[in-house]
Amino acid sequence: MSRTFPGVSPTGGAQVRAPRGRLAYLLSGGVLVLVAPLLAAVSPVLDALSWVVVQGASTAAVITGIRRYGLGHRWPWRLIGVAITIAWVNSALFWGIGWVWLESPTALLLYQLGTLLTYGLGLVALLLLGLWTDGSRRAGLLDASIIAVGVAMPFWAFFVDPLLHRSALSGGELAFALATPVMDLFMLGLVLRMTSDNGRAPWLLQLSGAYVLLFVADAAYLLDLAEGRPSGAVCMVGWLGWAVLVGGAALHPSAAGAERMGAPVVSSRARITVFLALALLGPLTAGAGLLLT
Repeated sequence: MSRTFPGVSPTGGAQVRAPRGRLAYLLSGGVLVLVAPLLAAVSPVLDALSWVVVQGASTAAVITGIRRYGLGHRWPWRLIGVAITIAWVNSALFWGIGWVWLESPTALLLYQLGTLLTYGLGLVALLLLGLWTDGSRRAGLLDASIIAVGVAMPFWAFFVDPLLHRSALSGGELAFALATPVMDLFMLGLVLRMTSDNGRAPWLLQLSGAYVLLFVADAAYLLDLAEGRPSGAVCMVGWLGWAVLVGGAALHPSAAGAERMGAPVVSSRARITVFLALALLGPLTAGAGLLLT
């Protein structure tokens, strides 16, 4: 979610209002996400303002969902709330004011550190959600690891390898550029595993969509770095879309009934099909990617 360039129990009334408010939030948030790249092309100030408005609304949505559905006692939701709040403050204070307005290198560094903290808290939150199950905790982590490794092979070939060979990044800049995509892989594996084993709960579907968008945005950012250009529209839409969908997941009524995650179903046909596809297509796609790049 970094935009830096190298070198620089609800009440009855709440239940009635919640669906309309949630849909209005998702619709308005989606429009703002799609318009944001156009605003960024006009002015850096409008760029920063887009981030502040979208992430501010998403932060309010997450806090509202946590309070409305009594999620505050659950550590995963606490961490999700803290993570998206830090992302908002990070964009408003360190990026918008500190870097765009004051052009302070210290603010830019603090923005980068805040970004890493946001990702780290998100990873811990998803890990705790995955462990919050009636079944085997190790089985769930194993499934998530298999998914992450299966995706990591083509990801390395198509996105990381070009960055290593084409860009002039080194040291801390390179480590920062690769840190967030590495965490993306684990987060993607965790949310996809939980979604597949929990009957595709609506709130989990939105949470999965959020982290898929985040993964796509960070992958596109690696390509932008490899080509020596600033982050583009795909990155911005993915990063802001992550915030909107996380807020939508927190606002969905199904989040209130998610006491525990479902245990992995060992004999599930979908599970076996996914793992076989990853085992076969992952290495083949990675090999093709190395040949093409």
